[in-house]
Amino acid sequence: MSILFFNKLKNEKILTSLILVSAIALFVGCTSFNDDSIATDEVQSVKEVNIGSFSRAIDYAPYIVAKNNGLFDEVADKYGVTVKYVEFQTLPAINEALATDNLDIIFEAEPPAIIGKAAGIDLSIVSPGVSLVQEIVVPSESDINEVIDLRGKKIAVPSGSSSHYGLNKILQQAGLTADDVEIIDMNPRDVKAAFVARQIDGWAIWPPFVEQEEYANTGRVLRGSNVFIQSIVAMRDGFRQENPELAADLVEAIKKSQQWILENTAEAQRIVADELGIELGVVELAWAKHDFNPTIGVEEISDIQNKADFLFEMGLVKTNVDVKNTLVDLY
Repeated sequence: MSILFFNKLKNEKILTSLILVSAIALFVGCTSFNDDSIATDEVQSVKEVNIGSFSRAIDYAPYIVAKNNGLFDEVADKYGVTVKYVEFQTLPAINEALATDNLDIIFEAEPPAIIGKAAGIDLSIVSPGVSLVQEIVVPSESDINEVIDLRGKKIAVPSGSSSHYGLNKILQQAGLTADDVEIIDMNPRDVKAAFVARQIDGWAIWPPFVEQEEYANTGRVLRGSNVFIQSIVAMRDGFRQENPELAADLVEAIKKSQQWILENTAEAQRIVADELGIELGVVELAWAKHDFNPTIGVEEISDIQNKADFLFEMGLVKTNVDVKNTLVDLY
């Protein structure tokens, strides 16, 4: 708009209005095309993103690497927020944090997410984490050589976990049922002492716990005891819906981390070993059991649904969750 045109305007109110409109248009134009700025009001109220993990595991490598390499921090800086990391040891603590908006993203296995959903927690699975193998470890000198030998034995496993589902599946494949063994609900942190003291005969658990016993020559994997499980990334629905761009960028950071892991195996193993505080040899021993390029396709959805059905049939949840309704494609 030229100065000559402004000189022709006699009405001062019109002049003021035009200047105001021009200023608003200029502001909107700048905020619409500057990718580095906060483009919408939807993130202005967000000051902190809370990201957590359930216990400690090698299959959280995408989370560990993204945290270590600053990928989450890069996203946080873009939106002017901070990131807080927290490690949970129990499922109730996770669900309470989600219900009170003190947790936004959680790296965990599928059953904890299903249990939370069945309990009325508003969360969705937004990304695969890692696909992996869960096994049963027995003492090195044990006379248990095959799954069928578990009859009448004490097996430790966290109740309601992917390993609990895996144990039941392994038993069924061998012609046994849960009634044929004594299943003891134990937190992974508490099982080590019981395993060393030979108070239990076997331990159904995910890496790195199995590999730690192998590496120390105190345990060995029971033949035929492997079963396919997955870790996933769940997100609180309120956070995702109120901050769609931030949520999508955080999931993209996970994807970048997965790709980096594939391209930098040795460095990724070192980062994971340091973060978990375990021997590098343990991580290397477990690494091949993980697929760091996971997908959530027909097979994976069916497998997760089987876990949901298992939890319902065991009475661990009162609602049989339809897994397809918990999946949100941010990946």
